[in-house]
Order: sequence, then structure tokens, then C-alpha cells
Amino acid sequence: MTAATPNTNNVANVFTLLSNARRLLLVNYLALFEYGRKVEVRHLARVIGSIETQTPPRSVATEHYESAYNSLIQTHLPKLDKQGIIEYDDRAKVVTVTPEIKKYAALIAITRYVLHSKNHHV
Repeated sequence: MTAATPNTNNVANVFTLLSNARRLLLVNYLALFEYGRKVEVRHLARVIGSIETQTPPRSVATEHYESAYNSLIQTHLPKLDKQGIIEYDDRAKVVTVTPEIKKYAALIAITRYVLHSKNHHV
């Protein structure tokens, strides 16, 4: 799929896109990889399930893994792909990291900083 012109030039669109906890985890995790890196959806589902359940990836219960996997392939990855943030190959169930991912991870970090500093009067 991919490379549609991102419709993220509207701030509200960006925050709506990033308003889901799993998409936030996904963007932050994928930003750890170099551009062009291919990551299997199975791996992403294990990582997301692990973070959500606070268990090691190999210990994630089947129902948590399946929940993460299904939501990734049905909703989250297609949305991020449509916006050009990642490249998602639905047939191969593989995500390719794009340069755009770092911008969104930075935006998440800045937003967290602003919210944290507001609460602590920095």
C-alpha cells in the first residue's frame, strides 16, 4: 500500500490520528528502528501486548496477542500507512519504517513534555 499524500497538515488530524494508545505505542516503538527496516506484524503484536500487560513478550497470553494483532492489521497499521507515516504491506503483514515516523515520535515526546511540565509548573 502506502505513499498517499499525508492528510496530516491539519493539527487536529494529527492529534486525532495519535489519540489511540496502541498507535502511540506503535509509533514510539517503530521510531527506534532505522529507516527502511521491515518489522513483522507478529512481532509488533507481541511487543504491544507485552507493554499493555506488563509481561515479557514471550509470556503474552494468546488473547492479548490476538487482540493486538487484529487491531493492528484491521485498524492501526492501515491508518498510519494511509497517512504516509509507515509503509504497511497487508499481504506480507510487514511494516517498513519511513523517515516520517521520527517526526511523529518527536511530536509525541514534545506533547508529553508540555503536559508533564504543565502539571509540575516547570
